[in-house]
Amino acid sequence: MNCSNITTITGKKPILLSAPHVYAHRRPKLNMGYKVGERFTDSIVKDVCQKLKCLGIYITEDTDYDANFHTEKSNPYKQEIRTMVTEFKPKLFVDIHGLDNDSMYDFGIYYPSKFSRSRNIAMKIAKELGKGELKGVTVSVFRFPDNGQKTLGEFVASKLRIPAIQIEVARYIREDETLRNSFVENLCSVISKDFV
Repeated sequence: MNCSNITTITGKKPILLSAPHVYAHRRPKLNMGYKVGERFTDSIVKDVCQKLKCLGIYITEDTDYDANFHTEKSNPYKQEIRTMVTEFKPKLFVDIHGLDNDSMYDFGIYYPSKFSRSRNIAMKIAKELGKGELKGVTVSVFRFPDNGQKTLGEFVASKLRIPAIQIEVARYIREDETLRNSFVENLCSVISKDFV
């Protein structure tokens, strides 16, 4: 199914993966400048969806809004997520993002602070990512900052009442096919234990 510059993947398993920043997008700042895209986040979503036969959604071209930060009223991506949640009733939302190589960690996992189920999932995933080709990576777990922004994870948890996390993946991992595949395998392994 396609909706403008959004592609969705249907599947039988109750998990919804998302890649909202694959291409350049506008952040709600005074200069309304574009933020560069986070390459290969869509590949991760497509690969996990194929392996687990689950749901997915991702952006397919540059957008003049930020799917993560703009409100639902002016955000076709959040609107489509609501539609998918209503129709397919997933039990978990995983939002995949990119991380610059100059970060102090290889993976950042964020969870909405008022949702203990989301935190528990974040902690489980954090323990499982450093296996195989990714042995020795640094994984940090954070609460979303209480700054009034409604990220997709916060939107899904608070408005749609589904456990949600955001995983940020270092660029060097996303760009290396072997490392990216190892991440997909590790993520599928931990998700399939509890949700498939």
